[in-house]
Amino acid sequence: MKKISALLLSAVLIVMGSVGSAKAAGFSDVNASHPFYEHMTYLFNEGIIQGFENNRFAPDRQVTRGDAALMIARTLDLRTAKRDTSFSDVTKQSAASGAIQSASELGIINGYTDGTFRPDERVNRSQMASLLARAFKLVDEEALLFNDVPVSADAYSDIRKVIAFGVTEGYSDGTFRPTTSLTRAQFSAFLARATNDTFRLKVFACGYNPESRVNPDSQTMNCLLTKAARQSEAQIPPEILKSVASIESNWKQFDENGKPVISADNGIGLMQITDTYGFDVERLKYDVAYNIEAGIEFLVKNFKRSDLPKFVNHNPAYLEHWYFAVMAYNGTKPLNSPFYKATGKPNPTAYQEKVYRKLSKAGLQQTNIKAINMSVDDFHYNVDSDKNIQFKKKVFNLSENATTSTGLVKAGDKVTYAGSGMRTEPNTGSELKPTSSVDKFTIIGEPVYDTQANSTNQFVWYPVRTVTNGKKQSGFIASPYIR
Repeated sequence: MKKISALLLSAVLIVMGSVGSAKAAGFSDVNASHPFYEHMTYLFNEGIIQGFENNRFAPDRQVTRGDAALMIARTLDLRTAKRDTSFSDVTKQSAASGAIQSASELGIINGYTDGTFRPDERVNRSQMASLLARAFKLVDEEALLFNDVPVSADAYSDIRKVIAFGVTEGYSDGTFRPTTSLTRAQFSAFLARATNDTFRLKVFACGYNPESRVNPDSQTMNCLLTKAARQSEAQIPPEILKSVASIESNWKQFDENGKPVISADNGIGLMQITDTYGFDVERLKYDVAYNIEAGIEFLVKNFKRSDLPKFVNHNPAYLEHWYFAVMAYNGTKPLNSPFYKATGKPNPTAYQEKVYRKLSKAGLQQTNIKAINMSVDDFHYNVDSDKNIQFKKKVFNLSENATTSTGLVKAGDKVTYAGSGMRTEPNTGSELKPTSSVDKFTIIGEPVYDTQANSTNQFVWYPVRTVTNGKKQSGFIASPYIR
């Protein structure tokens, strides 16, 4: 991929910007006052854009599919030499034939069912999103919903991806305007942002400004916790992370005065981090995302610890398999024994029991921790001592099937649904589309969060498509009922 150093780019732009009448890269029709002057200059210097006769770039001309293919191919260093194509309306003589064929072979740009490519057709904002999402292999999605981009839209997921990447944004009226055609200057700006982070728009994950020092609302915090879990290398189930955060701080990073929550044992913030070795303490106090990352790090380390019991086929996707990792997050002390030593009865006050109870009560999932084959004899400790529990049994199993996290479902997965039906919007107040338990749903994007006013739901909604009674449908399904 073509790149230019930020230092060199800045120097070029300073020199060019010092002359008020300067023309972008020598283009006679692009002045330094143009809002995308720097973007076009960068692309020209990189050999990505070229002009027409008389050194014109025609910035206000509508960008075509052929133009877009050429610009993307040059950006990615694809083969652009003229050649035969698989499209009936793009001959070898076409200036964009090589770029079109190369981009098509990589699945970046597609033709139509009639075998044509339609190189002179205009590119709109929706198509731009799909082109750039595929070209740059974007994965992360910003949790935004636009009132003019229904879940049935082909580019529903791609639009959220380019926004998360800082390529573009929506409008203040809550629209994205997907069918609005783009000019060559606008497409240049989007491509420059995708290629070089110097131009990228600032994006706050889940729409939360980390410098605000106020607690995110419930669904924003739901988003921050869910995304952090899904993006972690170990892919910790979001259900586990969210339930631990609930027990630790009730999802609070700051108190009512905007000061970080500090517990009596010096636990810091949302995840109540007490072991601060190797961490930036100030960031633990004021950076919600960083605090979450620290909590994930401890939970994952616990899951892998050799001195803690494991389960048969120890699998991070199974909620019950985190039982001892969750226990260790608070400490493997006698008070967290699964059983009362004197009676052998279950200990409901144990930390991990509280976490799993919260997980169920919050509607995230129903787990089978009672099916863990363990007894009081598997744990050795002195109730009058503060020494850690000794685990006499190193491997446990379940008498029932383990519960698979539905918070880790990803785009492309096919699932069934035990809920009453599919919703038109991600909330229980929206229209219900009846479905059956045998219908197969295809997940088409990252999870979204409840849009009902003041919702405290901790589960997520997935955008899906299905076929019911021979009819294609799109909508949202709630994570707890995914099977």
